[in-house]
Amino acid sequence: MRNLQWLKRFFLAASVLPGLAFAQAWPSKPIRFVVPLLAGGSVDQTARFFATELGKTIGQAVVVENVPGGNGAIGLDRVAKSAADGYTFVVTANSFQTISPHLSEAPLPYDTTRDFTPVAGFVTVSHIILARPTLPANTLPELVALARATPAGLNHGAASATGASYLASVLFARRAGIKFTDVFYKGAGGVYNDLMGGHIDVFFDSLGSAVPLIASGKVKAIATTMEKRHPLTPTVPTVAESYPGFDTSGWYALYGPAKLPPEVVTKLNAEVRRIQSSPEFLTFAKTYGYEAMSGNAASLAAVQARELAQWGEIAKVLTAPKAK
Repeated sequence: MRNLQWLKRFFLAASVLPGLAFAQAWPSKPIRFVVPLLAGGSVDQTARFFATELGKTIGQAVVVENVPGGNGAIGLDRVAKSAADGYTFVVTANSFQTISPHLSEAPLPYDTTRDFTPVAGFVTVSHIILARPTLPANTLPELVALARATPAGLNHGAASATGASYLASVLFARRAGIKFTDVFYKGAGGVYNDLMGGHIDVFFDSLGSAVPLIASGKVKAIATTMEKRHPLTPTVPTVAESYPGFDTSGWYALYGPAKLPPEVVTKLNAEVRRIQSSPEFLTFAKTYGYEAMSGNAASLAAVQARELAQWGEIAKVLTAPKAK
C-alpha cells in the first residue's frame, strides 16, 4: 500500500513538472503582438504601450506587428492559426470579438470564442455622442426632440458598419424611439471633417479622440454612453441619466491562439494587472480617456460571451428584412 501511494505521488509530481518547467523558461525569445489594423489608431497605441511596459519586466522584447485588412479578419486569422506556444498574441477590440461575428459581410475564417484564448483586458473605451457646432440642440432631450421633429431623421456619420460606436448609435436610437439617416465613411477622419463642416448632424465615437475637438469648440458634446460620467468630461451627462440602464463601451484586450498554456495566461494576466496600477498607465489612460479593464482571463471570456449575445440581438434587427 505504501509503495502504491508513493507511485501516485511520483506520477502526480511528474505530470506537474513539465508545466512548471515551461513557466520558468517562458519567455525565452521575443513575443509578438499582432494588431489587425493600420498603425496609429487607438488599438495600435494601446498595443504599443503595453508591449513597451511588458518588455521592461519579462526579460524579452515585445514586438508589435500591424496586419491590417478584412476588417481585422486577416490579422486575427493569422493568430488563430499560430502555434499556441506563448509567443504570438493579438491585441483586439470588442468590435472584432463580439460584433463582427454577427455582421461581417463574409464568413469569418475563425470562431472568436473557439479559436482564441482570452488573456487579459487592457482598457475600456467610453463612447460619446457628438454634434455639429451649429446643431440647434445642446442636451440629449433636445437632440431627441429634434430627431423626432425631423421626418428623415438626423444625419449620423459612421466610421464602420460593424464598429462598437456604430452599434451604440443603433442601441440608442431604439431606446429613444428615434431614427438616424446613416452616412458611412471609410474612417473617423472623414466623419469629423463633415461634422465640423456642418454636413452631418451627429457622430458616436470614442471619447478620447473627441476631447481636443470638444475643448476647441469644433464639435459639441451631448452625452457619454457609459453608466457613470467620465473623468475627462465631468460636465457632460451620460445617456443613462435620461435613459436608465443604458451602458455601452468598447474595449481592447489581449488574446492568444486556442489552447494557450495556462501558465502563460496566468503570468501575462498578472503582468497586465501590474502595469495597470503603474503611474505610466495612469498617464496613458488619462491622455486617451481610457479606464483599466480589470479581471482575470475568465472574466474577459465572460464579458465576450455576454456581449456576443447582446450584439447578436441587435444584429437580428439590423439584418431583418424590411417590410414593404
